[in-house]
Amino acid sequence: MPNYTITDTLPLPSTSVQIPRLGFGVYRSPTNQCVTSCLKALEAGYRHIDTAQFYANEAEVGEAIRKSGIPRDQIFATTKILSPAGSPEATYDKLLASVEKVGGAGGYVDLFLIHSSGSGSAGRKQLWQALERLYEEGKARAIGVSNFGVKHIEELKPWAKVWPPHVNQIEVSRSHPRV
Repeated sequence: MPNYTITDTLPLPSTSVQIPRLGFGVYRSPTNQCVTSCLKALEAGYRHIDTAQFYANEAEVGEAIRKSGIPRDQIFATTKILSPAGSPEATYDKLLASVEKVGGAGGYVDLFLIHSSGSGSAGRKQLWQALERLYEEGKARAIGVSNFGVKHIEELKPWAKVWPPHVNQIEVSRSHPRV
């Protein structure tokens, strides 16, 4: 049996990015506790923090990253967008707001995901094209999807510049078992 450590990484396909095997998720982490919990996780050896716009604690994750004293390139930050903002430009602006919260002014995130396939075909296209722009500009080192089915991923193929997505993050928990 392999001997894994908290700092082990895996390569993301079609990128030079290495993602830590284990991440610290901050879903339902209250903003008044998020900075402290992230700092404790980083102190314990975690190097991947997973947040999302929906969690409403991206700014706190970014604050913890900056306060940690760990060089930014040694911390892997993932965030997610749940829905488009009504136009390609507004959706892109929504992505940039997250990047600034997590990565600071002029910063970046390591992985930006579409949080759910629930936006419909047109919404998924708008989200993906905005993510591609972010990726092209270097504000996201990798892009992907979360909990997408095969049909949703295949739907991107005819018009996507980045295909397949670098990641399809699948939730696995007691309330969401995957077989």
